[in-house]
Amino acid sequence: MAANTNPIFPNVPIVGIASMVSNTAVTARTVISGTTGLTQVTANSTNGTRIDAVKVVAQGTSVATIIDLWINDGTNSYLYDEIVLSAVTANTTTASATNTIAYTTLVLPATYRLFTSQQVSSNVTVMAFGGTY
Repeated sequence: MAANTNPIFPNVPIVGIASMVSNTAVTARTVISGTTGLTQVTANSTNGTRIDAVKVVAQGTSVATIIDLWINDGTNSYLYDEIVLSAVTANTTTASATNTIAYTTLVLPATYRLFTSQQVSSNVTVMAFGGTY
């Protein structure tokens, strides 16, 4: 399907979801060859993808950690952003830890994908909201 071009705007909405349960922590902030240790959030698309927001939700009680967002160009993964997640003991009266970051310029070319990792292993869900062109 052809992209909308005048003006350009996403053609198909997407919600990318990555569930990280007891993943190995990735503490590197340097370029990663490939995607070893990373969890995919979005797929590549024919005409590219725009990400409007990323939300991180702890799956119950959480430890303090940093959730890293990586842009993968098909060969290497580059650290794009870091999202802080607080330690929270969730129960019936205390909500799980969450953090939402809005983006205005996160546009991925056709072959690029968004991945995630965490600095300290904790059970979290990462969701990316946006659309494909």
